Amino acid sequence: MSEAQQPPAAGMESDRLDIRTLGPDDVDRLQRVFRAAGDHFLTVTGRPEPEPDAAEREIRGCTGTPGRDVAIFTLRDTGEDVGAAGWWAGSPEPDVALLGMLMVHPKHRRRGIAREALGALEVWMAGRGIRRIRSGVGAGDERAHAILRGLGFLPMDERKHVALDRGRIMIALFEKAVG
Repeated sequence: MSEAQQPPAAGMESDRLDIRTLGPDDVDRLQRVFRAAGDHFLTVTGRPEPEPDAAEREIRGCTGTPGRDVAIFTLRDTGEDVGAAGWWAGSPEPDVALLGMLMVHPKHRRRGIAREALGALEVWMAGRGIRRIRSGVGAGDERAHAILRGLGFLPMDERKHVALDRGRIMIALFEKAVG
C-alpha cells in the first residue's frame, strides 16, 4: 500500500481529506509537507524553511510523549499531502488539547482545508474526552490571530497570557470549545 493509500486514523476524515497520525516511518513524508509550507517556520525559527531534521524531531517528540501526535492531511481525490497538524491532548489539563501546529501548503490555502481538517480533528478529540483546544501564537502576530479567530478560536483572558524570556516575548493564547 502506498503512503497516500494508507487508511486514516479512525474517525479522522472529512469530505475531501484523509487525516492520518504519523509514526517513525513517516519522517520523509512530513518533511516534504514542512518544506512545502515552509513559511510556517518564519514565526518559529525566523527562517522560511524547516530545519533539515524538523520532521524527525517532531515525530520523535510525539513518540516519546503521551497524548502528543502529528497528522498529515491528504486530498482524497489526488492523494496529495497538503498539510499537517500537531497537538498534545491532555495538556495543560485533562480535557484540553494544545494545538501547536496547523499548516497548509500555500497552493491549497483559502480553500477551507485548515477548517475542514480542524473540524475532523475536533470530532476525533471529542470522542477521546477533549472539550477545548488551545493554541498560542506571538502576541504581535496579527495574521495568526486572524487565522485562529477565523477558525473559531477566541482570545483568552489577558491574565492567562504567558510571558516568556523575562517578559520580552509575549504569547497570545486562544481557545476553542470542541463539539
